[in-house]
Amino acid sequence: ADYAIFAFAHKELQGLGSVTASLNGEFIDAAREGELIEARGEVVRAGRSILFLRGTLTSAGRPVLTFSGIIKRINAPRKPD
Repeated sequence: ADYAIFAFAHKELQGLGSVTASLNGEFIDAAREGELIEARGEVVRAGRSILFLRGTLTSAGRPVLTFSGIIKRINAPRKPD
């Protein structure tokens, strides 16, 4: 889920540094060994420094986890003079 929120936010982040500020999830079902896990989600709101996201992980077409997250954009480190 943490990796997925950054994939969902890729366009909005434009390669800038960012960190996970919050990530919450609720398990709905179990994935079975060997099943592919897929993530679907969206950016709910993208502000200047904070992005809000939500999504679902599925396994064999069954939802197994719903989640929401907040990403904080951070400034790139300055180069030494």
